[in-house]
Amino acid sequence: MTELNTDVTLQIGDQRYTGWKSIDISTGIEQLAGQFELECADRWAITGQPRPILPGAACTVRLFGVPVITGFIDEASPSYGPDQHTLTISGRDATGDLVDCAARADGQAWAGRTLAQIAADVCRPFGIPVHQAGPAGAVFNSQAISPGETAMEVLSRAARQRGYLLISDTLGGLVITRAGSGRATRSLRLGVDIISGNATSSHSERFSRYDVIGQDNEQSYEGAEGLAQQVLASARDPAIRPSRITVIDVPDAADAGAARQLALWTAATRKARGERAELTVRGWLDGAQPWRANTLVRIDDPWLGLAGDLLIASVAFSLDDQGGQITRLSVTSREAYLPEPLIDAGDDA
Repeated sequence: MTELNTDVTLQIGDQRYTGWKSIDISTGIEQLAGQFELECADRWAITGQPRPILPGAACTVRLFGVPVITGFIDEASPSYGPDQHTLTISGRDATGDLVDCAARADGQAWAGRTLAQIAADVCRPFGIPVHQAGPAGAVFNSQAISPGETAMEVLSRAARQRGYLLISDTLGGLVITRAGSGRATRSLRLGVDIISGNATSSHSERFSRYDVIGQDNEQSYEGAEGLAQQVLASARDPAIRPSRITVIDVPDAADAGAARQLALWTAATRKARGERAELTVRGWLDGAQPWRANTLVRIDDPWLGLAGDLLIASVAFSLDDQGGQITRLSVTSREAYLPEPLIDAGDDA
């Protein structure tokens, strides 16, 4: 690698640092907090000056001036050898604190509150703003913090019940959104935009039949006790061998209609999540902006069997062996993140 990269800047306070020997920046809709690792020549060790970059410092990582990570430095790792001194700096978005730290909020429970209101309470001690993309969704009858739960666990559970995704906004905040909230400017074509790719088609989490079991209220009667659970609904995946059957237990309050929706949703999302591809493209930009997760991109790759709009699940920026900018995109069907149908579970719904 003959040149140091200056298109990535690390800002700490009013100081901006450039000149990176290696770069690894990743974001995604399943990791909540984006993360980075940057390596540079340790110029401070060479000159004998105090090293100003310390763990815990607030920072912003920018690509071509656009923020992609806003949070804190987790580690600073100096190293040396006979011919060089290097410093590796790594960190995450501010939302990384939600992943690590225990949830705490006044009262530890909520009633009649939306997901955005609960998220605002949970994120307030961390100084993390919350933004809702789209409708707020139904209020919860009740939600509570269980002992030992992290902030992410509390929010992920509530978000899953309302069919939302939780992602970083790259500016130090949390966004509550649906899958595929944006659209890429570029389309990707084999032999034109795509340098390399690989695809995975997995049956390991798929089943030929999904049986939803519970007590059918329509067939219960007053005073009945000890009614056996029965199959309320089923959905099939004809691509899977018939012997693979799974059972989903739902609350007694579920009816056959809701059970049918859950069976169909489970079959569709399991199928979608079993089909993924990893694509490597030249450059870090989608038009004038860095590539972003949770956007739809049109792909034409006959070799991998990809055609049409797919969802970018994760993005990783790095350098190749010659110092060129490359982006690795993990893509899948949008159906992999369809909102889960609500099943009445009493006070937790």
